[in-house]
Amino acid sequence: MVKQRFLTHFKPWLYAVIKVVGVIVGYQLSDQIRRYFQYPPLNIGDVVVAATGALFALGLTCGIWAWAEWCWFKLRRIRLLGSELKHAFNDVRRPRTAVTSHPLAGRMV
Repeated sequence: MVKQRFLTHFKPWLYAVIKVVGVIVGYQLSDQIRRYFQYPPLNIGDVVVAATGALFALGLTCGIWAWAEWCWFKLRRIRLLGSELKHAFNDVRRPRTAVTSHPLAGRMV
């Protein structure tokens, strides 16, 4: 109960702090890498171009994902038809014997 109450009150705050700290730590890490490899500091144009490219790539990925889900939903009938054809093909290759409920049905007398 204490854990649930804690999470109810502090979960949004905790997420906000993690997001801010994550951005700060990410920037510091990239700055340390830049200093280690002795690259010149980034200017605002580089940051804007990188952010624009990342947003474009994310939007393109989401668009392709949505299109693929739409196609998968619309092609459900074709998938069902393929499943039926697969079962029919398997039934032709391996015919199953009919099962009867009579105890002496399959025996030769």
